[in-house]
Amino acid sequence: MAESHGNGYSCAMGKARKYDISETNVAQLDSPLAAATRQEAAESEKAWQVVNQKRPELRVWRIEQFKVVPVEPADYGSFYNGDSYIILHSYFKEGKGALQFDIHFWIGSDSSQDEYGTAAYKTVELDDFLGGIACQHREVQDHESRRFKSIFRSIIVMEGGVATGFRHVKPKEYRKRLLHIKGKLNTIAVEVPIALESLNSGDSFIFDAGLDVYVWHGKKAGLMEKNKAANLAQALDDNRGGMCTRHVFDEDDDDAAFFKAMGIKKGPVAEAEAPAADQAAPISTKKLVKISDESGTVQMTDVASGDDIRRDLLNSSDVFLLDDGYEVMVWVGRDASLAERRGALNFAAKYLKDNGKPMETPISKIFDGGENEIFEAAFEVGVKSGKDGSEATRSKEAAQSVLPSYKGSGGPGVVADLDELYAQNGVDPEAWGGRSKAPSLYALELQSKKVGAYSATSGWVSGMSQRDRDVKQARIAELEKVHAANRKAREASGASTFSTIKPYVNFSARGDAEALYKAMKGLGTNNKKLIKILARRTLDQRARIAGAFEATYERSLEDFITKDTSGNFRTCLLALVMSDVERRAYFLYRSVKGWGTDERLLVDILCTKEADEILKVVEAYKARYPDRDLEADIVNDTSGDFRKLLVAILACKRPSLSAPVDAEKVKADAQALFDAGEKKWGTDESKFIEVLTQRSYAHIKAVVTAYEGISDKDFFTVLKSELSSDFLTACTAIAEFSCDPSKYVCTRLFKSMEGWGTADLALINLIVEHAETDMDLIKERFPSVSAEFSASGDPQYLAAMIKGDTSGHYQKLLLALIGEN
Repeated sequence: MAESHGNGYSCAMGKARKYDISETNVAQLDSPLAAATRQEAAESEKAWQVVNQKRPELRVWRIEQFKVVPVEPADYGSFYNGDSYIILHSYFKEGKGALQFDIHFWIGSDSSQDEYGTAAYKTVELDDFLGGIACQHREVQDHESRRFKSIFRSIIVMEGGVATGFRHVKPKEYRKRLLHIKGKLNTIAVEVPIALESLNSGDSFIFDAGLDVYVWHGKKAGLMEKNKAANLAQALDDNRGGMCTRHVFDEDDDDAAFFKAMGIKKGPVAEAEAPAADQAAPISTKKLVKISDESGTVQMTDVASGDDIRRDLLNSSDVFLLDDGYEVMVWVGRDASLAERRGALNFAAKYLKDNGKPMETPISKIFDGGENEIFEAAFEVGVKSGKDGSEATRSKEAAQSVLPSYKGSGGPGVVADLDELYAQNGVDPEAWGGRSKAPSLYALELQSKKVGAYSATSGWVSGMSQRDRDVKQARIAELEKVHAANRKAREASGASTFSTIKPYVNFSARGDAEALYKAMKGLGTNNKKLIKILARRTLDQRARIAGAFEATYERSLEDFITKDTSGNFRTCLLALVMSDVERRAYFLYRSVKGWGTDERLLVDILCTKEADEILKVVEAYKARYPDRDLEADIVNDTSGDFRKLLVAILACKRPSLSAPVDAEKVKADAQALFDAGEKKWGTDESKFIEVLTQRSYAHIKAVVTAYEGISDKDFFTVLKSELSSDFLTACTAIAEFSCDPSKYVCTRLFKSMEGWGTADLALINLIVEHAETDMDLIKERFPSVSAEFSASGDPQYLAAMIKGDTSGHYQKLLLALIGEN
């Protein structure tokens, strides 16, 4: 089996491709007869009938005997190299506007011509079904586009396919293999024979033995290979539920155990191989090419290259090819001829062939008005070709200037030049300082149509009119009244707690331990029983159950849950059987473990806890992970002022909430922050760090109020203008939590489920954290708080959002924890 991961790895057997990739563009797909036939077929194709054309979603189908067969969501990201697939990814561009569609057809290295031909044909058919507005992408195994990799957290490519009869790999069965980590820029992992001759001193290798992963670094291996090997080993561990044990060796440094694990005799290994081809390859120059068939044959004319490429060179009457060095994108103008529109992917293939470029290069068709961020990024001056393996991103400055001279209709492809404030529905135009450049064409168009709210002096434009904002605020005020009435009624009834988990009557730790053991013993797991017990016992009762379980069965309850459950359901159950400090330590570890960092989870835990709680978490982290240090892990995984702020929090200098608030010190701090921010050229971030990490939450709340007496702006507006990125997120979180803790929790719960995808770790941590303290209060406040952030202005309900964003026993467990059936 071969695996590749969304962080840029691809693992595959080093064998020859069985087909000519240049044949994957089916020329006859573009005839009028074929189009009419496809349209009729699309309307009767059962696979397309489930597609949601109103809400974002991800769907994957496999081609089996010329038929389109849906893939189970649990298997999304897993592919067989002997098959071809179709992937539909729909989304709202920048969270608003019309729904956008990306269709990818993926070709496995051993896929038959019939299979990839069917995939190509059905991709165009699906586009016809969607009204011809989708962007199409051809993906070749081991040469996938950046956009394709971003869809899945990890990509696993397995040997076999429909023709071989292989349908799935049995869980917990792993084929032993030796992976060779090679390449400097586009690092890949290639499976090689398990033999001494496969090793060399210049690279890193991984021997994958299933639940034991052995990493070996040659004595001349570079830092890049070592880092990639470490991250790939982590990815393998993550894919196996964190069950792996990793062993790391350096050449000649007591590495006998590495050879013993492989079952081969240790001996001298070859010297370093020659530099990888990708390391020596020069970064190619970006090119913009105009495509025309006016003469009767396809003509390709170079328009610009390098930093001379500008967005205004595109013309809606033509088709253009943009080569950013990593992939080739064909942009189809809205007024292009029918033949030019239909032949887009074939034009890309011809360009690759005529220019001697690899035919495996990712190619895509993008429509005028449906551009994605990778396409737009290529127009930034100074952005290198994607050949260097980097992920190009747009700066705020570039985002504001991408399309100022675009002559289009003002549709979805034009909103990139609007100010960031455009997305903030309900904000008063007068609160904004004004544009730094002339209003966009889109803003002028809205003004001429009298759509939205527009200020001629500031140039600010919003999708909501003044009346819309007034209605929204009235709705929020009404919900706040309901919340206040509910709270008053609760207090009048004598209820003293807002928890949704109450002490269980007739509790028996031994009886619950036996019931849990029976639920997980043998084949299958009684998940309903796990929910019924663990979601209805308090933290103290769960701790007593865990003690009785280990005393009776000589194995920890946590160990049983880890082995007998999976996914987010397992994570939530584990959080329930840990103490508060253990759970926080566990989630902090998950936030820094492996590829990437969950900065929001770090903020949720560290920026909302008292100093004594932080100290206990640091101790629990060391006890749970003896070979790691929390501060060192945070320093390694964060940077800049965000890192400095988190390290300052770990110093535990924040006074307790009960400490008296000194009014004079509050004034002094408010003035100091004003002097460090608004009054100063630049920003003195150290003063913000000092005040927000060394003052009590009550003191910070008073500072936020006092600041309004010094400045004509509120404190949160100043934070947004003076700070940025994760540092801004952390400082805002501390201030928001200080002012209104339950509103902060409501906001974070909403944000964890808002839009495409779910921040499951944050969701689980917040629900388990508050189920025994104030979950009823949070449920009451959630509708009014969510109305402030939802695009429609309508209130959302916590249980309804959980039902919409989760599924299965994981969903049932979360609902039980918030007191819902």
